[in-house]
Amino acid sequence: MKTTLGAVAARGSETDPAQAVPVPVPDIARVLGLPEEKVAQMIQVLRTNGVDEPQLSSMMAMAHAKGMPADKLFAMLVYVGAGEDRIIALMCSQDMVSAEEADRLAASARGRAQTDAHAGRARRIRAALKKAAIILFWLAVWQLLDMAMDNRLVLSGPLRVIEALADQVAKPDFWFVCAASLSRIAAGFLLSFTVGMALALASYRVRIVRDFIEPVISLLRTIPVISIIIMLLIWVGNQMLTVYLSFLIVLPLIYMNMLAGLENVDPQMLEMARVYRLSPLRSFLYVYRPAFMPFLVSSSKLSLGMSWKSGIMAEVLATPKPSIGKEMAQARTYLNTPDLFAWTVVVMLLSWLFERLFMELLKKAAGPLGSFLGRGEDDGPGAGPGAAGYGV
Repeated sequence: MKTTLGAVAARGSETDPAQAVPVPVPDIARVLGLPEEKVAQMIQVLRTNGVDEPQLSSMMAMAHAKGMPADKLFAMLVYVGAGEDRIIALMCSQDMVSAEEADRLAASARGRAQTDAHAGRARRIRAALKKAAIILFWLAVWQLLDMAMDNRLVLSGPLRVIEALADQVAKPDFWFVCAASLSRIAAGFLLSFTVGMALALASYRVRIVRDFIEPVISLLRTIPVISIIIMLLIWVGNQMLTVYLSFLIVLPLIYMNMLAGLENVDPQMLEMARVYRLSPLRSFLYVYRPAFMPFLVSSSKLSLGMSWKSGIMAEVLATPKPSIGKEMAQARTYLNTPDLFAWTVVVMLLSWLFERLFMELLKKAAGPLGSFLGRGEDDGPGAGPGAAGYGV
């Protein structure tokens, strides 16, 4: 066994160990005595969620006891996402390799890590250069079209747009206008995000609430946007139109995806939470949150774009003061195409910045919270099974 592990380590500096030795799922299933579908599912889950120490030790002992060759064992554990240093340490603790063999494996792992780091940097640089080249290509096409048409009323090239944007930035009220539009659209989106989550939670817990809410959500999904704009202009006026329109356009997306995520909770996880007597807050954080966060993240990314599109459209029609939409409407009135393009660039940048900030906060909210999971509130001498220790 030690000899075959040495062969794996010797080849490791040239190729990925998970690829150097084939690890077909049928072979693993045959050795472990499990169905192929189960093995494939286990590998996918382990590669996604990571492998903790007890899992890794158990897998290694089981495979070794059932006669899996060392090279395939090593490659299998690397393939499912276990670190090579951890594999080596556990193999040493279970007397699968000698000290000399472990040193050789560790040196090979360090060499692979350096090679992978250099390769990763090279890939990132190539990807950045490729993206920059594509952007420059389309900017050049845009500029050539502008030069060929030579009509700034119809089309303005990137050079004219940059010049117009510089003129706008130099104006004293530029940042005030940007802040006003950003605050309106952000308020509408955050309001829909909060209300959508609250309504989805209420609908999930109380069936009658869902029965009353779903017709309204269906109506908001099907009613034409222009009809909503006209009605809101009558009801709330032009200054608040952007906030209410962003709210009504985004609300169905947040509500439906949040509700779908809550309904996606594994019943076995809910049963485990009841057995271990998790409080409602901890059940929400550690059972419900991992289930609905992927749905909420995907719907938020889509909703952010829709909120900016609908919000700017509302500002163009209602022309509240101050607003980017009002500036774009004025540029349309005076056929000032460079200014129209310049404000469009501003909207794109503000939308991108707001999306990056919000999605980063949402990503942190979706991250692991294991450090907050400690002893239960009902811990004590008479606590039930698992009440005193359900750590992560």
